[in-house]
Amino acid sequence: MTEPQRPDPDALLAELQRTEQASRLGRLFIFLGMCPGVGKTYAMLQAARQRQKEGARVLVGVVETHGRSETAALLTGLPVLPRRQLEHRGHTLEEFDLDAVLQQRPDLVLVDELAHSNVPGSRHAKRYQDVLELVGAGLDVYTTVNVQHIESQVDIVRQITDVTIRETVPDSILDHADEIELVDLSVEKLLDRMASGKVYLGDRAEWAVSNFFKEGNLTALREMALRFTAEHVDRDLVDIRRARRVSTAWKTQARLLVGVGPSPYSESLIRWTRRAAARLGCQWIVAWVDSTRRLVPAEQERLARSLALARKLGAEVVSVSGEDVAAALLQVARERNVSQIVVGKPGGSSWWRKSLSDRLVQESGDIDVCMVRPESSGSQTETSRLQTAEAVMTGGVLPEYFWAIGLTFGAAVLGWLALAYTGYVFVGLLFLLVVILAAVRLARGPVLLMAALSAFQWDYFFIPPRFTFHINQPHDIVMFVMFFIVAFSMGHLTTRLRQREQAERRRQRQTAALLRVTQSAALTAEPERGLEEALTAINEFLRADTAVVVRNLDRSLPHAVHAASTFQPSGKEWGVINWSYQNKQAAGRFTDTLPESEAAWFPLQTATSQMGVFGVRLREASIMDFTTRQSIEAFALQLALVLEKEHFIFAVRHAELMEQSERLQRTLLDSVSHELKTPLAVIHAALEGLSGTKNAYLDEIHTASARLQRVVNHLLQMTRIESAAVRPVREWCVVGDLIEQAKESAGAALDNHPLTLDVSPDLPAVKLDPNLFSQALANILHNAAVYTPPGSPVEVQATLGHGGTLTVRIADRGPGLPAEAEEQVFQKFYRGPGSPTGGTGLGLSITRALLRSLDGEVKASNRPGGGAEFVITLPVETLLTPSLP
Repeated sequence: MTEPQRPDPDALLAELQRTEQASRLGRLFIFLGMCPGVGKTYAMLQAARQRQKEGARVLVGVVETHGRSETAALLTGLPVLPRRQLEHRGHTLEEFDLDAVLQQRPDLVLVDELAHSNVPGSRHAKRYQDVLELVGAGLDVYTTVNVQHIESQVDIVRQITDVTIRETVPDSILDHADEIELVDLSVEKLLDRMASGKVYLGDRAEWAVSNFFKEGNLTALREMALRFTAEHVDRDLVDIRRARRVSTAWKTQARLLVGVGPSPYSESLIRWTRRAAARLGCQWIVAWVDSTRRLVPAEQERLARSLALARKLGAEVVSVSGEDVAAALLQVARERNVSQIVVGKPGGSSWWRKSLSDRLVQESGDIDVCMVRPESSGSQTETSRLQTAEAVMTGGVLPEYFWAIGLTFGAAVLGWLALAYTGYVFVGLLFLLVVILAAVRLARGPVLLMAALSAFQWDYFFIPPRFTFHINQPHDIVMFVMFFIVAFSMGHLTTRLRQREQAERRRQRQTAALLRVTQSAALTAEPERGLEEALTAINEFLRADTAVVVRNLDRSLPHAVHAASTFQPSGKEWGVINWSYQNKQAAGRFTDTLPESEAAWFPLQTATSQMGVFGVRLREASIMDFTTRQSIEAFALQLALVLEKEHFIFAVRHAELMEQSERLQRTLLDSVSHELKTPLAVIHAALEGLSGTKNAYLDEIHTASARLQRVVNHLLQMTRIESAAVRPVREWCVVGDLIEQAKESAGAALDNHPLTLDVSPDLPAVKLDPNLFSQALANILHNAAVYTPPGSPVEVQATLGHGGTLTVRIADRGPGLPAEAEEQVFQKFYRGPGSPTGGTGLGLSITRALLRSLDGEVKASNRPGGGAEFVITLPVETLLTPSLP
C-alpha cells in the first residue's frame, strides 16, 4: 500500500497567510504593454465600463488620453475625479488626489501610468505607492504600465535602445497583482498607428520613429513583454498545482546571493539577480560586506541607493562585517543555504592577487557561481567621480597630504643635521620611524606618498653619491629596495590596523548604545524616566533629535509627543506620523513616502502589536546610510519591545485588580441578597395574613416588596451565573407554553400592554431548559413593559429555521434604544438615560448569560418607525410533530 501524498505544512501555512491577507486587500489589475500606443488605456477603460454595467461603482482617478479621441470617448459616462492642484517652483501642477479617492471609497479606481513620478509635495514620491495604499485600503484598482518601466528590465532596455529609463516600478508590485493582462499589438500595426498620428503628433512622432520606436527596438520590447507575462503565468501555474496538491518534478529549492558595495555596477547586478530569481521562483539575498574602510559621502549615497533598490525589488538585505569580501560572502552563502552566487565579471586580473570572482569559484565548493556582465550608467559614474573628488578636497584628506609632505621634509632636515654623527643608515631608519608614526594618524594615501618621498629623499640627499639618484654600492641598492618595501608595507599595515580599530570602536559604540537603550528603558523602575534616558542615549549616538509618540490604550494616537522627546513635530509632520502608524511603514525624510518632511518616522512595531511611532531628525547628515538605518530600526524595535512589556504589565495588573474587584462584588452581592431574602419572606407572609384588609398602604407595600423581590432574584441569579453554578437541564418543551410561562413571570408590568403572540401551530417541540429560557424571555418582556408607555403593544414571534435554529423576536413601540447602545444594554448595571427608578440594570445581562449557557445568543436593535427589537437565536433539537400540552 502506498501512502497518499501529504501536503507540505509550510506550503499550507503560506497559502493560508496569503488567503487571509488577500481577503483584507483590494484587487490589483495591471494592463501591461510593450511601449506607448499599444492600447493599454483603451483596454483598461473598456474593462471598467464592463464592470460598471455589472453594477460596480467605478471612479476614474487619473487617465491620460494623450489627445486620442477614441480613448477620450470611452470616458463618457464614467465619473472622473478632479485632480489636486499643487504649487511647485512657481507653477501650478495637477496630480492624482489620493485622499479624495479614500474618502469616496468606490468599488473600482482607474489609475493610469503606474510608473509616474508624483509632484514634490505629494504624499508619495511614486504613483505606484498611491496604488499600493488604495489596494491596502480594500479598493480594487485598474492600472497600466509598459515593460520598459519594470525595474528588473531597465538594464536590458538600455542595452536595446540606448535609453536610460528613469521612472520605474518595482517587480514586487507586479508579483502581488491579482491579474496581469498583456495588451499586445504587432510591430507593423504599431508603426502604422504611429504614422497616422494615433500615438504621437507632429515632430514628436518623427523623433520617436527615428529613435525609440525603431522596428528592431519594438520587436525586442514585444518579446520582453511576452516573456515577462509568460513567466508570471508559470508562477501562477505553480501556485495552482500546489493548491491542488499536484506533485511537480521541476520544483526548485534554489536560493540566490549577490554581493554589492559602493560600486556603479551594483544596481545592475541586483536587477539581474531579481530577474533570475523570478524565473526560478526562489528567494534571493543581497549581501553587503562592511569592511574597515570608511566610505566617502558619494560612496555612501551610492550604497544606500543600491540597498534601497534591493529592498524595493523584494530582496532580503543582510550586512556582514569582514575584511575578506570573498570569505564573508561564502560564509553568508553557507549559513543561508545559498545554491548560487551571482558576481560580476572581473575587469582585469593581477599576477599577484586573485580577483573576487576567481576566489569565489575556487573556494565555493558545492555552491554554483554565476558571472555576469553588469551595466553601468555613464552619467552616474561621472557624477560619482566628481562627488568623490569633492569629498577628498573638502573632507579633511587633502590637509593630510600636506602634513605628509611637511613631515617628510622635517625628517630630512633632522637627518641632514645628524648625518655627520650617525651616517646615512641612521637617516633611513629615521625616515622609516616617521612613516610608521604618521600611519597611526594619517590615511592610507598620505602614508604611501610619505613612504615614496622618504625613499627618494634618502637616496637623493643621503646615500652616496649624494644629490643624484644613482647608487654605486650593491648593499646600498639592497638597503634602498628593502627600505622602500618596508616603508610601504609598514605604512599600509599600520593604516589598516588603525582603520580596523576605528571600525571596531564604531561597532562597540553602536552595541554599547543599544545596550544602554535597553537597560535604560527596560530596567529603570520608573518607565517615564527610563524612556527619557533611552532617548538621550539615542540622541548622543546618532547626533540627532528624536521624538516618540506612544499610542493610547484604545490604540489611537495622542495629539502630542512623549514628554521625553527632544523636538516637537509640526502640523505637517503629524500627517506623516499618522500615515506611518496606520500603514506600519517608515515614512518621511530619506524615504519614498512624504520625503519633504524634516524627520524620518519609524513604526514601533513588534510581532504582536504596534506601540506607536519613533521619529529621528538628523542634524548634519544629508543621507541616511545603511548602517544608520540599521541602528535606527534596532533602536525602534527595542523601544517597541519595552513599551509592549509595560503595556502587558499594566494589562496584567488591571486584570488582577478587576478580578479582585469582581470577587469582592460577587461576595457582597451574595451576602446582601441572602440578608434581604429572609426579611422579604417575613414581609410576604405578613401581607398574605392581611390579605382580607382593605388598606391603600398595604397595596403600596405589596408593590414595593414585589419589586424588591425581583431585585434580590436578579442579584442571586447573577451570583449563580458568575460562579458557574448554572447547569442547563434540557427537556422537551412546547414553545408557546414557554412564552406563556415567561409572560406570567414578567408579572403585573405587562397588564397595561397588549401582548401579540405569533407562534406557528405546527411548530414542533424543542429540547431545552424551560426554566432558563422562560426566565431569559421574561426579563426581556419585563424590560419592554417598563421602558414603553402604557398601552403600547408588545409583539412576540417564534419561528424555527433550517438546521434547527429557534428564533424568537420581541418587539415594542417605545422610544427605542439610545444611539450606539445596542451592545451596552447587555452590560452589568447599565441603565440608559431616562430609566425609571427601582431597577438594577442586571436584567438584560442575566438574559444574555442564561441564553449563552444554552449555546444561544440575543441581539438588540432599533425598529424602523420607532421601538426596540430583541432577537433570540438558539440551536435546539426538535421533534417531527409538536408535543401535546
